[in-house]
Amino acid sequence: MGNPARDSIRDTQLPSGDRLNLRVLCYRTDPARDEPVMLARELIAQGRFAEAVELTTRSLEADPEDVDLLLTHGVALRGNGQLNTAQLALTRAAKADPDWSEPWRHLAEVLHARGRIAQAYAVAERGLELDPSDDGLRSLYELGELEQRAERYIDGDRVAEDPAMLAQALLARGRVETAFELTRAALMEELDDEDLMVAHATAARTLGDLDEAISVLTLAALEAPDFAEVWKLLALCHEERGEPDRAREAAESGLRASPGDRELKTLHDRLDTSGETLVTL
Repeated sequence: MGNPARDSIRDTQLPSGDRLNLRVLCYRTDPARDEPVMLARELIAQGRFAEAVELTTRSLEADPEDVDLLLTHGVALRGNGQLNTAQLALTRAAKADPDWSEPWRHLAEVLHARGRIAQAYAVAERGLELDPSDDGLRSLYELGELEQRAERYIDGDRVAEDPAMLAQALLARGRVETAFELTRAALMEELDDEDLMVAHATAARTLGDLDEAISVLTLAALEAPDFAEVWKLLALCHEERGEPDRAREAAESGLRASPGDRELKTLHDRLDTSGETLVTL
């Protein structure tokens, strides 16, 4: 028969990964030997989401209303890519303890990951009422607000909105498709706005639509030949489309407009070393 004290000493001498494996094995044999929430969170921290899901699922069978378990189960499901089920678990956690902001934050993140931006915005707003200092909730709330503003603009409500600035804010948050749709709608009415054209081209380039980006930037270069950012982006787009000579030509035009621009100089020098012959656009 084993000595518990000696077994404990031997356990602490194991590498951390082996200790966690042993704890999981012991829990499967005797759930009373460990605290399931803490054990599941350690598995989550190591990216072992499927095991955490298995563990929390079993634990919830014994205690289906435990808020900590529901929250941890939802987080594990999200990490395992099971967003629909994660949403259900986190909704249950938020309803079970509506005054705790953490379930609301994780629920908002899952809704955002599913593309349910309006719902994520509403959930984040509820969470912020509970904890105004939660940066994660505030970020989701602000992103939802940007998305709603963009949606209103695209739908025709364009009062007191600068689409170029809104598009730049969306791009900074990684909402490229929304920025593309917004700028495409705005360009129908403001075709000569170079900031708007740069934002649209940036979104198009990120989405891989180089033809669209180059078309808009060529027009922007005619409208604002002294705007170095236009030439810089145009050079990059031509380079990515496999047109090094046109890329160098655009970089040179940018340097004539802004000789002190270090990024353009670096770009031009890099393109110039490729050995291609300049071709007039």
